[in-house]
Amino acid sequence: MAEKIKEITIKDYVLSPVEKIKISYKGPRPLAILKQSEMIMKIGADVASSGLFTTLLKFDAIDGDFYTKIHAIRGYDNFTKAYFHTDYDGHQNLETSEGSINIEIYAILETKFPYANSFQKTLWWAYYKTFYKTYRNRCRIASEKYIYKLRDTFKNISGMEELK
Repeated sequence: MAEKIKEITIKDYVLSPVEKIKISYKGPRPLAILKQSEMIMKIGADVASSGLFTTLLKFDAIDGDFYTKIHAIRGYDNFTKAYFHTDYDGHQNLETSEGSINIEIYAILETKFPYANSFQKTLWWAYYKTFYKTYRNRCRIASEKYIYKLRDTFKNISGMEELK
């Protein structure tokens, strides 16, 4: 029987220690921002449509509350991927179209090294500490730039303000 392949997994929040950027908008048609969010994610995170996922979509047709989660995956190489997350929570009055929306943006950088035995695991750790750690730090910096690009794109759409 073949031995199961194990993995060394390293996960980091890209924006640590802050972890999340929060922006809010109050005004006409906050649902229009939600409708444009997938295009904003494509532009901001520089991913194709196949890298976008809507995992949660809730809309209350009675009072206009909504909650949505959209994710984007950007691969850097065979081992490292960045997962960009945006959470939308808001309300739009169904008669006047006035409302508000709060957006949280964050990203997680994940590296996975597969190994089959302890010798290979030791080699992976040596490789990581010697060479790959520098490359992974560059990936984290690039992901951080993508998050700020996402924030700026959202803010430019409708004059949203970053929450402190």
